[in-house]
Amino acid sequence: MKQSQYDAFVRRTDQYAKRSPKERHAVALYGLVGEIGSLVSAVKKKILAEGGESEWDQPNEEIKEEIGDVLWYSYSLAQVANEAQFDILGHDIALLKREIGGENERAEKINAALDSARKDAFLAAAETFPPADGCSFDDYQALAFKTARTDGRVLLEVCLALLPQLGAELLRATLPEIELTLNKNIADRPTNTLLGEITWHLAAIASLYHLSLDEIVAANQKKVGFRAERGEPTPLHDDGRPAHEQFPRQFDISFVRIGPRKSRMYFKGRRLGDDLTDNANEDDGYRFHDVLHLALIAHLGWSPVIRGFMNKKRPNVDEVQDGGRAKVVEELVLKAIHSEGERQAKDSGRCSIAGTVRLFPEPSTITFRLLKTLRTYVEGLEVWNNAYWEWEDAICDGCALFFQLRTHTRGTVHVDLDKRKVTFSPTVTPDISGNTMSLGMGAADCGESADPEILSATERGWAVTNEAIGRTLAAKRAIIEALDLKNVSPPPWHQLEIKLVDGNKVSVNASRVVQEKIWSIAAVDFKAAFTTVSNQILCTIATIADAGNLRK
Repeated sequence: MKQSQYDAFVRRTDQYAKRSPKERHAVALYGLVGEIGSLVSAVKKKILAEGGESEWDQPNEEIKEEIGDVLWYSYSLAQVANEAQFDILGHDIALLKREIGGENERAEKINAALDSARKDAFLAAAETFPPADGCSFDDYQALAFKTARTDGRVLLEVCLALLPQLGAELLRATLPEIELTLNKNIADRPTNTLLGEITWHLAAIASLYHLSLDEIVAANQKKVGFRAERGEPTPLHDDGRPAHEQFPRQFDISFVRIGPRKSRMYFKGRRLGDDLTDNANEDDGYRFHDVLHLALIAHLGWSPVIRGFMNKKRPNVDEVQDGGRAKVVEELVLKAIHSEGERQAKDSGRCSIAGTVRLFPEPSTITFRLLKTLRTYVEGLEVWNNAYWEWEDAICDGCALFFQLRTHTRGTVHVDLDKRKVTFSPTVTPDISGNTMSLGMGAADCGESADPEILSATERGWAVTNEAIGRTLAAKRAIIEALDLKNVSPPPWHQLEIKLVDGNKVSVNASRVVQEKIWSIAAVDFKAAFTTVSNQILCTIATIADAGNLRK
């Protein structure tokens, strides 16, 4: 691969390109230093745990990947540090040529350590490097390795020792003046020089592990592009199946609060899955984690759990893709997302109580490590084909929905598979066909004003016309009567907030006495019927309970 192609790729996939130069520099610098540490760790782990000294030069995917990640951040930092496009490879070869061909004491020591034939071959080839049509990483690797003063296991240790030192040199530029004055054990050299030396040591490690830098860069491009370069979404995994085996292309799921720290999902007026609880001592809102399943459907077209709840299993793929093992994997995926999000939130100081802030507030907080881990879990399943950027969208949207449900404790989630979108509304009208638990009637004058003693500011904002105000007042009075709270003093008007939807549906948000009363009769839905007599709007409210969940 040509260096110019990779440089353009890094520029294209930089998620921080629109931030300030200072922020971009910090991200690239700390990313580079962090990846150097990861590379050193990967090599040490290989030597100490995966075969030891006898197989020290046998590469693995982790080492290959970490070299690529260090290169990506090296080019990212070069782009921030230089106004014009900077040729790391050509610049480093030019420095090596000047250093080896010099006449000072350092040059004498280097020449004494170098094989004369390799030195001459390097100097000859360096005269025409880089070629007019640009150089590849393999071109650089082959030429640069001729200047290695040691080889084998010794050279590997040299690289492991010097790469962190080079990272420290880059970080030195961020120190305040007093620290620069007092700490002179680290040299002050230009960023471009250091980037060239880092690249040299990466090329040396690749050579020692019999790896091609071109192949490493291509693998890095594929990995980063799998996340950063957005294309067409992966085709839905149930495309071409009979309609009864497909996820609906648009659907709503209602989350209804049915008790303290207990919720239930409804789909097309029927219960979906089991009742939801936290299964934890603290109220971390995990009972709402099923909303993450819906985000997976929207962005990945995948959720064996919800597919099972909807009875949308595909007979000839059920055992692998829709069966019990796939469901366990999906729950593991969700738990990993939730746990990593909470860990990050707590470590960053953004929250002290679990579930009180949005997890993964922006895509950049989702690490490659998490994405790779999740993709490892689903290997062998159809969702393995989805790109990292689709996983990223699913995680971000799922965590946003989770936070909204955690905040409102109820709501409706709309999934649109055609547009690959998932949205939230705090309005809940599950529209179930259940048992009528109680009836209530209320009335309001057609011209009655929006009484602030009865209607909240939010309700008055929803009821924008005189007719809507009258219907809302009548419905609210009817609900209070249906719940047998008419004679409570003072009336609990502001423990009840309602919104009329599509004529006769009522979204109810209740608290305290009103909420307890709703739970006591197991009501999960409210239906309204309106009539107008003379100058009055009359409303009859029916409280509806799920027939399968009546209290005995």
